[in-house]
This record gives sequence, structure tokens and C-alpha cells, in this order.
Amino acid sequence: MNQREPLQEQSKIRSLLIQAELALKENRFEEALAMLSGISVEEMSTLNLEELQAIGALLNYLRELAEEKKNNLAEQLKVIQVGKNYLG
Repeated sequence: MNQREPLQEQSKIRSLLIQAELALKENRFEEALAMLSGISVEEMSTLNLEELQAIGALLNYLRELAEEKKNNLAEQLKVIQVGKNYLG
């Protein structure tokens, strides 16, 4: 294996992480998740601790957003059900 290959791989991953972070800032959650999902286990094995922590932070952020959306949808459903019961 050429010594430049791991460096190119890390550069590709850093680029993906930056793009995923920008997508999150623009509320393009599915796109960010797709970018992170595109990183293979083999590619992850070449990453340094900083890059792995960045991936973990982005995934945690996505998880928190998903939890917030789920809670908001549950609250909206409750309001709809109360309204339906009131009208029904």
C-alpha cells in the first residue's frame, strides 16, 4: 500500500465530515446522514481519534434532532386527538 493512500483516504473523510456538517447547518439531515453512512468500516479503521470523535458528534447530533422531532410529532398527535375528541 502506498503511503499516500491513507492520507488521501483521510482527506476524503475530512471532506465528507465538513460537507455533512454544512448539510446539518442547512437542515439537510437526510443528506448528512447519507454522507456519514457512505463511510465504510475499512475507511473508519484508518481514521484518527479526532475524525472518529467528529463522526460520533455528528451522529449524536442527528440522534438528538430525531428525538426532538419524534417528541414534537407526538405532541402534535395528542393535540389532534384532543381536537378530534372535542369535535366528535
